[in-house]
Amino acid sequence: MKIFISYGNDNLNLVEYVARNLQPFGEVFYWNQNKELGQEAWKTIYSWIDSCDLVIAIITGQVVGRAMAVGNEVGRATAKGKTVVPLVTPEVPESALGCLNGITHQRMNLQNPQEAINNIQQTILKKKTEKEQQNALLVLGGAIVLLTIFSKE
Repeated sequence: MKIFISYGNDNLNLVEYVARNLQPFGEVFYWNQNKELGQEAWKTIYSWIDSCDLVIAIITGQVVGRAMAVGNEVGRATAKGKTVVPLVTPEVPESALGCLNGITHQRMNLQNPQEAINNIQQTILKKKTEKEQQNALLVLGGAIVLLTIFSKE
């Protein structure tokens, strides 16, 4: 599983905490951890989003106030049909979720964040199972096509 974390720069400690807790469940990408010097920033970020299985959007008061980058990343993810899980801190009202309004989100109590992390981990495990089932069906379908082709010869 590939997981991309979208966030505002003021939330790096929270991002690192979330990433540490998600790493056992997949490969986690976020700007401060994975950026490569000399590379075009948006091209790199979009490649991570395009190849990921899940996007975690950390939405804090700081992000709502001024983080256009998170909006761009969420927009890219939704345009590519990616599952976006908003992780929302307590100070953010429902009315401030913008394009994420209507998407089931996870509230994160900053004094006890583990419940939110556990729920996200369960979502990742579910997505992983779905992905494995899709891959198995693709392999099975390919095998049936090959058998059909070779049985006609």
